[in-house]
Amino acid sequence: MKYTLFLLFTCLVCACTQTQDNQSSSDPDVNNVKVTVNIQRLDKDLFVCKSKDELLSLFKKQPTFFTNYFQVTPEGFDKLADQLLPLVQNQGLRDFYNQSQEAGFFGNQNLENDFRTAFQHLKYYYPDFKEPKIYTIFSGFFGQGVLPNRELIISDTAIYIGLDYFMGKKGKFIPDIYDYQLRKATPESIAPLSILLLSQKYNLTNPKDKSLLSDMIWYGKSYVFAHTMLPKKADTLFIGYSGEQLAGSYEFQKNIWAHFIDSQLLYNTQDPIKAKYVGERPLTPEIGKDCPGSIGRWLGWRIVGKYFDENENLTIQELMKQSDAQKIFEASKYKGLPDEE
Repeated sequence: MKYTLFLLFTCLVCACTQTQDNQSSSDPDVNNVKVTVNIQRLDKDLFVCKSKDELLSLFKKQPTFFTNYFQVTPEGFDKLADQLLPLVQNQGLRDFYNQSQEAGFFGNQNLENDFRTAFQHLKYYYPDFKEPKIYTIFSGFFGQGVLPNRELIISDTAIYIGLDYFMGKKGKFIPDIYDYQLRKATPESIAPLSILLLSQKYNLTNPKDKSLLSDMIWYGKSYVFAHTMLPKKADTLFIGYSGEQLAGSYEFQKNIWAHFIDSQLLYNTQDPIKAKYVGERPLTPEIGKDCPGSIGRWLGWRIVGKYFDENENLTIQELMKQSDAQKIFEASKYKGLPDEE
């Protein structure tokens, strides 16, 4: 099963480290949970290749990765080598890649440490969890706009990471995306976004419920799940808001909630309407000129977080199995008040 990154790309300083204060803060001791974090640095293997034959040799050593990531069959490896060789020999791209190996980007152990923490929590809560292998690549945005989801691909057995897509605003080059999307295109965002995608495997929903509320609760459960697996990560890394936007959402949540109620949005089933509140957008002007996009996702997080926090005997496994959005909403007793938690 493969999960693609709809969350990231579609072709107040204190707030930056703020966590959902309506979500349970208890964190189990997972230090003794044994996991394997296997990161195959194919980006390094790629950039030591000096000839077409060396590229072809690399492709044959990792045929599954190169077939899946570049969307070619093994019969197409010869053409792929012709396309990639000029790139890895290009000095500008090599400079960009060398920048990625600096300590401030991927020349450290942060990626491995983040995934170890996430995998330890996942195995603690789900003992049958099998750690996927992690593969990194750096291709200078090869195929952007043509090949889907080059930045992050998740399956039950593997995680493919295009490091070049996660260099953020400080990278020598940036992918062809909007400024607001760059907030989720940083090295520290990779593990949170990966676990959000992995949450889909566990997140049950009622396929017959097409309401906006159902979508909001589904996203809310995803965020609570991901934050449970990476409890020390800032909310901004999951939701993609700036610290100022996150603080403003808390401050004006009564107004946000009032808009949803006054406009009778919760049970709306029209896709164009729902997309305005849970789709990828820079802002939600229907509520206010400074209201961040995907505000319905954040609101769902508030609702589910409150429900999860106030039901101390409820486990994360049980939460993810609950598919009745209306039940979760009613039990949360959420009213859009910041002092509810």
